[in-house]
Amino acid sequence: MKRLFYSTDSLDDAEKISDEVHELGIDDHHFYVLSRDENGIKTHHLHGSTQIEKTQILSARKRAILLAGGAALLLFSVLFFFTEAVDKFLLQAIGASIVVGFIVMVVVRLAGKSFDEYFQILVDEHLDAGDVIIIIDVAKSQTHVIESKLEDHPKAQFLADSSNLASPIPE
Repeated sequence: MKRLFYSTDSLDDAEKISDEVHELGIDDHHFYVLSRDENGIKTHHLHGSTQIEKTQILSARKRAILLAGGAALLLFSVLFFFTEAVDKFLLQAIGASIVVGFIVMVVVRLAGKSFDEYFQILVDEHLDAGDVIIIIDVAKSQTHVIESKLEDHPKAQFLADSSNLASPIPE
């Protein structure tokens, strides 16, 4: 999946973009709107929030924990299945797995935090200027169709794109 970030200057445009994108097969679970106008989001029947904090968009902690657990499990599995280290040195193998998991968690958290902060600053700048942020998750095969449609939209401004695994995740 790919995550696309666009901005526009009004909720009316966001609603038009929503309708256009829905016609292309994107459902509400893959279309998200951020705006400072809470009533406007409700009256335009858009899926979104007024505050970036409400979206829980910062997900570096979640990614770090998942990757650290996966790295520790992978190391322990390799030691268990492909060496005799676990038979002879069980506590050391567990300890090494925990240390590797901790290192991975710290590195991913630091890198993810700076990546998430970039998106938070970008989104906050546009929201503070009165813009509406549109976040669309699309299959990579469908990306070109959505981008082409939004290029034709006169007020949609492309901000950024990324993998939705690496980018902030609206919830």
